[in-house]
Amino acid sequence: MKCLPFISASLVLGALLASFPETLPAQEVPVSKENVLKQDNVIRGQKLFGQNCAACHGANATGGMGPNLTMSSLVRHDAGGKDIGTVIHEGRMDKGMPPFPQITSEQASDIAAFLHARIDAFTRASALGASAFAGSLNVGDANAGKAVFAAKCATCHSVTGDLKGIATKRDPAELEQSILLPKAKPETGSVTAAGKKYEGRFLHRDGFTVTLQTADGVSHTWETDHVTVNVPDPLKGHKALLPTYTDKEIHDVFSYLETLK
Repeated sequence: MKCLPFISASLVLGALLASFPETLPAQEVPVSKENVLKQDNVIRGQKLFGQNCAACHGANATGGMGPNLTMSSLVRHDAGGKDIGTVIHEGRMDKGMPPFPQITSEQASDIAAFLHARIDAFTRASALGASAFAGSLNVGDANAGKAVFAAKCATCHSVTGDLKGIATKRDPAELEQSILLPKAKPETGSVTAAGKKYEGRFLHRDGFTVTLQTADGVSHTWETDHVTVNVPDPLKGHKALLPTYTDKEIHDVFSYLETLK
């Protein structure tokens, strides 16, 4: 049976965090989002997928005997076909999928491009109000998710603060991604200059200068080679917690966040 695997989110999070975001796709000439399914590599990938994978995963990768790959955490977090290619070439015998060593790296990259294009299409459909996608993702227990949120997330997040109405601000795919692979730039930190430490919000930071606004509203600018800049990782907490989540907890938290409207 030719199947691509469903790999649990908890198993892939570590690898995903380690690889994000250095390996961006280096494939075809970019086209608009509207035409992403018409890219040459996507078309090639769709053909290959149909020949090798569709029997288990469906022609559109939405599942059949095998799992729905448009909701696979591994597929969603794959960058440039690296993780998908590994699965194709090495297989997942414990999941019932044999390896496909005859598929070249270029062909695996095309299959990955097709899968990413399908996810992109679903995401845009969801943003336009397609409720089916939200329903497919929303398979957890919201009450259980509330408890997980209280235990693991509430230290940094608040449902009456930064996450108030989050379900109305992000489409389901974005919301899921924000749980599994959040993105954030450092906004606060400190600068030590001439022995004095300044703490506040960064207004500008590059390799030459840094501008920090302190709590009194005053902006300070220094040349970076004369100061020590401390930029805490805003995702440190997420990175520490993600490997500890079970798949059920992720589904439950997602379902709970979907209630925040």
